Amino acid sequence: MKLIRDERLVIKNLKNIRIAFAFQTLAMVGILIYEGITRGFNNVTDNPLWLVLILTSVILGYLNLGISVDSYESGKQLRKTPYYLIVIGCLTIGIIFGLLTKITSNSSVQDSAIIGLVIFLCFLGTFSFGHFLIKKRSKDEDE
Repeated sequence: MKLIRDERLVIKNLKNIRIAFAFQTLAMVGILIYEGITRGFNNVTDNPLWLVLILTSVILGYLNLGISVDSYESGKQLRKTPYYLIVIGCLTIGIIFGLLTKITSNSSVQDSAIIGLVIFLCFLGTFSFGHFLIKKRSKDEDE
């Protein structure tokens, strides 16, 4: 298979992929809604399509984060936040969610701690990825 070198064809190919991705996502959401209506919404999360939809959304979000950092960098000068402040902020958010879970529901301390830990790790992963992207890009610009 020959590589496409013409930029117009590359852009057209990317648009075609975007349309196919949108169609697949809408079809998966439609199937999950149908399953939820006919079998109950509790059975939707048992469907493997649910996992595919969630993982695709997470991967797309992380891939778009790199584009967002590039877009944000070109607009104005970035303020570099120390990494320990990011960790402390994520830990604070995790503790708040854990406490809110314990206060608002009759869950055990262990369940609240697990929810807080998961929230902490999710925020830490996202903000760490963004921080290191910004750090890498600023280092590349300095060289």
